[in-house]
Amino acid sequence: MSHVELPDSARPDRLGMAAASRAAAMLSREIAYADPDPLTMAEFDDRLHRYATTLLTLPHTLLVRPVIADWRRAQAALGRRLSPAVHRELTGVAGFLSFYLGVLAVEAGDDPSARRFATLTDQFAAQLDDPLLTGTAATLDSLVAFVTGRYDAAAGAARRADAAGHPYLHGWAAALEAGAAATLGDTDTALIALDRLTQRPNVQGLRHPGWPAFDEVREACVVADVVSRMGGDGAADLGRIAVDMTSSGTVERGWALASLAGALAPDDPPEASRMLGEIVDILDVHPSRLLSRRVNEIVSIAGLGLLPLTTHPDGADTTA
Repeated sequence: MSHVELPDSARPDRLGMAAASRAAAMLSREIAYADPDPLTMAEFDDRLHRYATTLLTLPHTLLVRPVIADWRRAQAALGRRLSPAVHRELTGVAGFLSFYLGVLAVEAGDDPSARRFATLTDQFAAQLDDPLLTGTAATLDSLVAFVTGRYDAAAGAARRADAAGHPYLHGWAAALEAGAAATLGDTDTALIALDRLTQRPNVQGLRHPGWPAFDEVREACVVADVVSRMGGDGAADLGRIAVDMTSSGTVERGWALASLAGALAPDDPPEASRMLGEIVDILDVHPSRLLSRRVNEIVSIAGLGLLPLTTHPDGADTTA
């Protein structure tokens, strides 16, 4: 039998090498088994896409709990000793889930939570230096600034989103800047942003996490809304086009109706009030803080006889 030299367990460990090597063995095993299995990562990808496609169509009350559950899973996984590639992938997952929770917090009227998730999304984006997540984080900053009345900051964050350079975000960045500029009464900036919006790259067929694809229906709603806020010529015609392009009972139809109502209110208050009543019916099924705010603005500016809508549709808890 050939001689096999075994480690001498009785040898003194004066330099601590044996203890360090045992720790190394434990770390090696942790690293080997820390990465989620490929199926789990594929499921994260599928769920990010599902949230992107339903973020603006399902009531936020139905999305908050599953998004929080996935967000917690991603955070727990990031706490393990992951391989660099998987750590990067999970950081992106956690970043986009934080973005979703920020948007849902905005719609729930929970501004402190929205700001926290926006900050966390920015931090995840900084770790990755990924243009899509960086730009998406900036759009969330813009949205939070807009709903808290900081319209200059909203426009600036939207420009940062555009500067991130990801073609998927050009429509969203331009829409956010145009809305903030129109609210400030900065017509020139709003029109420049609208021109960028209409010239955006065609990326509808691409599958990305974050916002849903910016399509022609959304473009029509945004253009009608911005021109209606500015009181520009043709606002009523643009509102009618948007109404014709949207589906009955959807939030998009609500925005289209709001644009048309805002344009008609000075000359035809009864028709504008009727349209706002249709929006209230939509909001009963699809609560939206942003759309509720717009209805209240139109009622206030035009002096229409509708009861104010709450800007916090239900106070849903988004705390993770």
